[in-house]
Amino acid sequence: MEPPVAFLPALWGKVLRLKKALYGMCQAGRCWWIFLYSILERLGFVATEVDQSLYIFRNRVSIIVIWIHVDDSVIMSNTPSTISNFRSALCAELNIKWLDKMTQIVGLECVFGKGEVVMTQKHLMEGILEAYPQQLIQCDAPLPVLPMGATAPAVKTLDPTPF
Repeated sequence: MEPPVAFLPALWGKVLRLKKALYGMCQAGRCWWIFLYSILERLGFVATEVDQSLYIFRNRVSIIVIWIHVDDSVIMSNTPSTISNFRSALCAELNIKWLDKMTQIVGLECVFGKGEVVMTQKHLMEGILEAYPQQLIQCDAPLPVLPMGATAPAVKTLDPTPF
């Protein structure tokens, strides 16, 4: 990286070494992940083998599951006191914005009901429909609405050769 000439004229023509990641740089995401991983590890969390954005903490009574996407996360636990203790520990390490009830994450709107969470992409779909109105094919329900765990009826497959 070359320093701006007006910043320090004496450094003109020199190359500087960055000692920390800059927001928006390619390395920033990796540096943030390493930093956050070290904090979560210190707090007793373990990253799952399948997904390095999913962390789990277990003790005899409770469990906390954290899913992280860039600088957003979803934190779930079987006991409210466990989340409260985790929140205190995390706030001691980081300056964070904490929402008690998630309304959206990664473009998904989340509505909490009794024993269920409904996730939709209504806002995303409305944006697509607004951006590409000429390419609409109207139908009442693009996919059959099936109960959880039910399988859809068999569908005739197409030969992919012509495509």
